[in-house]
Amino acid sequence: MWNVFNFKKMNGEEGGRDEHARANQTALMQRAETYFGKLEARCEEILVEVKESAQLLADADTDPYKRSYLQFKSAIIAQFTSIIQKGSDTFQNQIMSKANSLEMMQVSQLFNEWQSKVVGMMTHAFDDVMERDLEKEYTEIMEEYEAARNAFHCKQCGAKLQLAQFYFTATYLTCEFCQTQNTFDPGSKARMIEHIARPLAESRCKVEYEAYRYRKSEVGQKKATADYEKYVQAMIAQMDSILPGMEEQHRNFYNRLMNDYNNWAVPW
Repeated sequence: MWNVFNFKKMNGEEGGRDEHARANQTALMQRAETYFGKLEARCEEILVEVKESAQLLADADTDPYKRSYLQFKSAIIAQFTSIIQKGSDTFQNQIMSKANSLEMMQVSQLFNEWQSKVVGMMTHAFDDVMERDLEKEYTEIMEEYEAARNAFHCKQCGAKLQLAQFYFTATYLTCEFCQTQNTFDPGSKARMIEHIARPLAESRCKVEYEAYRYRKSEVGQKKATADYEKYVQAMIAQMDSILPGMEEQHRNFYNRLMNDYNNWAVPW
């Protein structure tokens, strides 16, 4: 009975078991299988909801921090967590307490496979959802910034004013011709560039990061220091490109990252 049950579970057969095998199952095992099957079906329904709604919500959420979308995501994760907890509680308190020694082995296998599958559903539910298109956001920011820069003229003499650096907040600038103070406003989107500089830079350095991660898995964190430094240097170079005029701050950030890494690096 156990070999038939285990074999068919491992091969993922759909639509129920062979009638002879099912007849040989105990009433407890049949109830357990039905119970976990219903919970799994509910998880499948949640996955369908994610597939149908998640990307649409992420795209429609104009908040830079995607708070509405993240609320939806948190609610979905909470549903999965609740189902996993419910299944675990039932397994521990209502099924195992009534099982004989043979049933304990069988139902434990059933529960472990169910739990693994459901946790996998929860973990990967949002893998295909693009929460933020940072390159698109950056392009839109720079388009708005260029429009503001090109339209920046002295309010007194009308001279076209040049910008010596990138300004991501409203800044007072003096006209070099008449010495009048003018306020340069880069636009509402430009104010967000400081917040996306690092994640955008990281997204542009995936090759370097994956090379470091592979090296770390091979030789350990301490011996992969040079690879991590190469990745961080690439990321800082991208941040300098994304947010010019902040090179000193980026260099300080680089020093902090390397200091933290060296302090935590231990052989394994």
